[in-house]
Amino acid sequence: MSTQTPAAPGSQGLASPTQTGFEKADASAGIGKTRGTSGGGRAMYPLGWLRGIAALAVVLVHAYMWNRTGPTQAWPLEGVGHQLMYGVDMFVDMFFVLSGFVMWLPLAAAALSGRPGRSGALTLAKRLARILPLYWVLTIIVWSWSNPNLPGHWKDLVLHLTFTHVYSDEYIFWTNGPAWTLAVEFHFYVLVALLTPLIHRAVTKARTKDDRIALALGVPLLMIVVGLLYIAWLTQVRRPEVTDWSLVFSPVGKATDFGIGMLLAVFTVAGIRLSRPVRAACAILGSTFVLALVIVRPIDTLQQEWWHPAYALGVAVFMASIVLHGGPWPRVLSWGPLAWVGGLGYAIYLTHEPVMRWVGSMGLLPDRAPGYVFLLTAVIVAIPTIFVSWLSAHTVELIGVQLLATVDKNGRPRNYYPHLPAEPPAPRRAKVPAVVKQRPRTSPAAALARQSLAPQR
Repeated sequence: MSTQTPAAPGSQGLASPTQTGFEKADASAGIGKTRGTSGGGRAMYPLGWLRGIAALAVVLVHAYMWNRTGPTQAWPLEGVGHQLMYGVDMFVDMFFVLSGFVMWLPLAAAALSGRPGRSGALTLAKRLARILPLYWVLTIIVWSWSNPNLPGHWKDLVLHLTFTHVYSDEYIFWTNGPAWTLAVEFHFYVLVALLTPLIHRAVTKARTKDDRIALALGVPLLMIVVGLLYIAWLTQVRRPEVTDWSLVFSPVGKATDFGIGMLLAVFTVAGIRLSRPVRAACAILGSTFVLALVIVRPIDTLQQEWWHPAYALGVAVFMASIVLHGGPWPRVLSWGPLAWVGGLGYAIYLTHEPVMRWVGSMGLLPDRAPGYVFLLTAVIVAIPTIFVSWLSAHTVELIGVQLLATVDKNGRPRNYYPHLPAEPPAPRRAKVPAVVKQRPRTSPAAALARQSLAPQR
């Protein structure tokens, strides 16, 4: 999420009880809306609701941005209110921490167990099956709507479809502003997929438990250091304008967020479990730390980039109260409505800005005004957004689930007919009846003559 999203061409201001396909994919990664274990016995951590809360918070802040007024684009609120709204982008850091946790969980488990896990190609396929169908369909629809006259801004379309728009200062927020985070995540999906065979090879050669622990911790720690060094270079050496989006929103700059999530995954699979008082302290400390960061964060300066890894650390401390626990978890974490919205979180996040633009073009949003009018704007946008997200979960997002169903857990083409023999039986040779030599029939007269000629004894 950006705080100053340029408008794309054609825009007006802002750039169930049944499991959805997204939830099924979450279950394979150890995240779900229910407590207990997945079908394969893997622990299910009730984290899905965080996505829903984060997505709705982003809807709120974009409604806030929509209601900027006057020639200076004045914000609707001032003081602490504006500071709180400005800090909602901490939920984007939460998305990155969650993704790092999910992606590294199986690799950390493989490293600590000493046994290779699933292939990097299959891991990448599972992640892309979750995000690509809706992302590509929505990108093409919104781009076509924003570019009614061909050829349109074809470069914008190509960059978005290939997740490379994050490198363009001009196109990074076109078509669909929040999609820049998907481009960042895509880079880390590919990175983890490339690292997987190397990790598996090192796992088989590790001789001691300490070697395996160092292997599991090495990549997350390296990513944390690389991300911090990039932010230091950006803020102390390069010092670009805050509108140099490709530098400010570079995937390298978000490496620390992912590394912190990956580090938490290592602690989780290592079997670290916190007592109830410590978990409560983590929940309070993590949320309080993030709130304090939001209150004191500088606005519209490069120094604010240091706040993002700090947000990620606070989010990870809060998440530790959930994942460093063997269960059962509090029932509120799997409360039906909260879990349902959580299952739609990805679609809500990705579709809300196009919905806002469409509703605004229909004249259905209140006039831009200072104060709390943005709350009404958020409600009006959230209702159709949730409906579109529910529709997507039962249609478009199922495409990826169905494609994944064509391969087994090892990435090989699935055998849909295991009850049939692998090879057809050899054809049975037909039996040829034996030829029976029959004695010629003799007439009674011939038999009598033969008997009369026989020698007498």
